[in-house]
Amino acid sequence: MLPFLRRRRTLLLEAGVYPLLILLVNLLIVAREFRVDYSAYLMSNEGSFIAIARSVASHPGDLLWSPLWDLGLPFQNTYIPGLHILVGAFSRLTGHSPALSFHQVCGLFFALGPVAVYFMAWTVTRLPGTSWFAALAYSLVSPTAWLMPAIRGDVGGPWNLRRLQILAFYGEGPHTACLFFVPLAILFLYLAVTRGRLWMKIAAGLCLGLAVLMNAFAAVILGIAALALIAVNPAKRGWRSAWLVLAIALLAYMWISPLLPPSVAADIHRNSSRAEGEYPFDAVSALGSGFLGFACLSLWFVTKGRVSAPLRMFFLFTLAVSSVVLLAYYAKCNIVPQPLRYGTTMDMALCLSAVFGGAALFRAFAKSLLRPVAIVLVLAAIVQTRHDVRYARNLIRRIDVTTTTTYHLAQWMNDHMQGQRVFVGGAHSFHFNAFTDTPQFHGGHDPMQPSMLTLIGGFVIASGMNTGSRDMEICAVWLKALGAHAFSVPGPLSDPYYRPFTNPERFEGHFPVLWRESDTTIYGVPSRSTSLAHVVPANSLVQHFPVNGLDIDEMKRYAAALEDPALPDAPFQWLNRHAASIQAKMEAGQVISIQERYMPGWTAVVNGQPRKIEQDALGLMVLKPACTDCRVTITYDGGLQWRAACLASLLVTLLSAFALVRSLLSKPDLRAG
Repeated sequence: MLPFLRRRRTLLLEAGVYPLLILLVNLLIVAREFRVDYSAYLMSNEGSFIAIARSVASHPGDLLWSPLWDLGLPFQNTYIPGLHILVGAFSRLTGHSPALSFHQVCGLFFALGPVAVYFMAWTVTRLPGTSWFAALAYSLVSPTAWLMPAIRGDVGGPWNLRRLQILAFYGEGPHTACLFFVPLAILFLYLAVTRGRLWMKIAAGLCLGLAVLMNAFAAVILGIAALALIAVNPAKRGWRSAWLVLAIALLAYMWISPLLPPSVAADIHRNSSRAEGEYPFDAVSALGSGFLGFACLSLWFVTKGRVSAPLRMFFLFTLAVSSVVLLAYYAKCNIVPQPLRYGTTMDMALCLSAVFGGAALFRAFAKSLLRPVAIVLVLAAIVQTRHDVRYARNLIRRIDVTTTTTYHLAQWMNDHMQGQRVFVGGAHSFHFNAFTDTPQFHGGHDPMQPSMLTLIGGFVIASGMNTGSRDMEICAVWLKALGAHAFSVPGPLSDPYYRPFTNPERFEGHFPVLWRESDTTIYGVPSRSTSLAHVVPANSLVQHFPVNGLDIDEMKRYAAALEDPALPDAPFQWLNRHAASIQAKMEAGQVISIQERYMPGWTAVVNGQPRKIEQDALGLMVLKPACTDCRVTITYDGGLQWRAACLASLLVTLLSAFALVRSLLSKPDLRAG
């Protein structure tokens, strides 16, 4: 009886008390986040995340197309949508605002992240005390702040918590959510490889897919972790483990592919490669990759037979992730896109390796010191917890957003623009669609863009670079060609962080002033029609994508056709978020130009007959109906690729469920259980 009670008490400590203490520490730190509706840091990009969650909560059954950003986008191109679907669903179920729901869901992921690290480390190593200290260290300190002066300066000191700063100040909710699922994915991959039970393999695929759906960085993090896991397996099982991990990853991707289709993955890759100064994979990058491979191989040889497999995995994972970050920071060597964004993963890895490595050394050489050292560390953790709570109280700030120019700007646009597209300049664009469904010329997240069109146009409008005497003409052509009917210009007081408009006064006297608050001004773009659809001569369409922001000759001809009073109107009306109706009277040689982005999946019905939708060189939709009195309905259905992804996801789900049920009902598994 006593051994049974002792085992129960031990299990309660390991599976209950330890993770509960870690959770309580993190809840103490992040507590204020659960009461934040809108953060005081309106220059962060969390406003765009809230806007997506708002769309999910408001239109849960209509998420094929988003007309709010960048001339319209497939919903998947707004951002990898895992977190935003969760936040939108939570908002709809609880009645909390999308903004409050965002902070509550992200705060919970923040608190649960180190708990997941504990369970991963405990299950892999069977060392609960050491796992607890590793997860506690990850909860309380940021080694990256010690190793990189710029991070230390940004976070405000070596003992401040970077993991909290990226959430509370920078609004990195997706990254925070990703760091909860990453250790769970590592845990179940480890179990799938070492124990091979079917439910473990399914759980590994589930967590792997969810991690990537939260944030694309998870794909690189888990790729590194998987290689480290395979490397520490016995040689005779290495290839089998590699094929198993590859199969799990492939099935996991098929499962999430409707929300992250190949086209979006290709857009992210292309835009990362285009970003000047961000991912120039060059000779230096190749040299750094070679150095990383050599360092990992050397560590693998040195630790072979001397260190346990789990600790070797932690060491290899830490070396790889830390090298990616430190090579970028100190040597300007970018092995992957945005390498410094892996700093919080580096914190997690360093805490695991330092605690487990230190504990192994003490067990080998000074086992008698383990208990006094543990007591000292617990006391230090109490002091650091107090510091982190104070830091959080100063960092996490809420604001009455209704008193801000950002909110007033959005409300004025909402009340006066009747859904017409507008250009929102600077940081005001981040939170704009958290308050209104008025569509933006630009907005959202650049890595997800199908083309560079709005980035080029937005840059030349804001900067006026090299425009000379044609400055206002160039701005007007861009705005009219892309369907914007007003634009806002922030001054340095309204946008002190980004300041994209180097000379905000240059529009005075050239465009009518519609509204002004502080040094933010809304200007009108006088246009003959406010519709997104226009009857124009076929020869007025743009034939070549602009080389740069100054290349407007063809767009100028197109904009002139839009203003031709001799051409008939073509009223455009959204029927829902993915379908619209158009009415137009046409003559020979004319087409309907629709200032909404063309993507595969758009179809048209003209007077009851299907018609093909084409695109011009700008990527806008073009319709050539064979009628004089045309009634048109255009509909977006996701396209063939998206429907194929949905079918693949459904098959993976059904086959996994069938295999799991069959496994649970089989007699051998019942006896094994």
